[in-house]
Amino acid sequence: MTLWLKDDLASRKLVVYRAILFSIVTLFILFVFQPFGTTNDTEPYKLLRLSGYGLVTFCALLLSGFIEIFLIRLNLSNKLRIIVTPSLYILITALFNHGYFVVAMLGAWHWQNQILFIVYTLAVGLFPISFIFVVNRHAKHMVLTTEIIPVVKTKQPSCEEVEKNNVPPHRLITLIGDNKGDKLIIALSDILFIKSADNYCELATIENDVVSHKLLRITLTGLLKQLPQNTFLYRCHRSYAVNLQLVAVSKGNAGGLQLSMSSFDFTIPVSRTYVDAIKQALLLTPDVC
Repeated sequence: MTLWLKDDLASRKLVVYRAILFSIVTLFILFVFQPFGTTNDTEPYKLLRLSGYGLVTFCALLLSGFIEIFLIRLNLSNKLRIIVTPSLYILITALFNHGYFVVAMLGAWHWQNQILFIVYTLAVGLFPISFIFVVNRHAKHMVLTTEIIPVVKTKQPSCEEVEKNNVPPHRLITLIGDNKGDKLIIALSDILFIKSADNYCELATIENDVVSHKLLRITLTGLLKQLPQNTFLYRCHRSYAVNLQLVAVSKGNAGGLQLSMSSFDFTIPVSRTYVDAIKQALLLTPDVC
């Protein structure tokens, strides 16, 4: 599980998974340990009332996650993001839980209780947040030593030779999805990479030097079949296809390759099955004309 979200389909799914996971953790702590004075609570239907905290925690984390994805567009610095993101989750979750406490238990709003709920939220959330942070740090240290390989290509053909032997990169193509009327008209050179998720394909495209993401309901295999022959879009992974003309550096280890894209902060994985083919194709791929 990643620590920071991105503006893509996988992160939107992760928002839901995180909300479910943290809600379950919240309920587990409340039911088993009954902290914060709930042990002495003699009100009827106590467990049913405590269950409400799980539901409002789910809603709060769902909202916080989508706000975090929205904030990505503000291009916050790493240091600021480390402060803003956890604070956002804690404050929204505390506000939602205090709101439920007011409705279900207290019957009146008190700001002193709101501050107390911020402390409670921090206490309950500290363990799962720390767990995710430790897992991410451990994963980084466990990665095999990589060899950084600049993409050095053979003698470059002229643009005229490229257009003669391959599909012109600026040629417009039409990609058709499975849904009725679902289609995308785009130039081959504008496609940075394609990522599949379930029955959808997410196309990262370049528009005025800015990367945007478009979705088509179709499998990656079905989408690649629609591409013309002799293009520089190669499948490199079960879930990825990449425009090799825009690859700047490849990093290799025993598990495969990682392709860094020119001028864009994206890293594309290459699985073992495709390593040899991608290496060979990179040597023969000319720069963008």
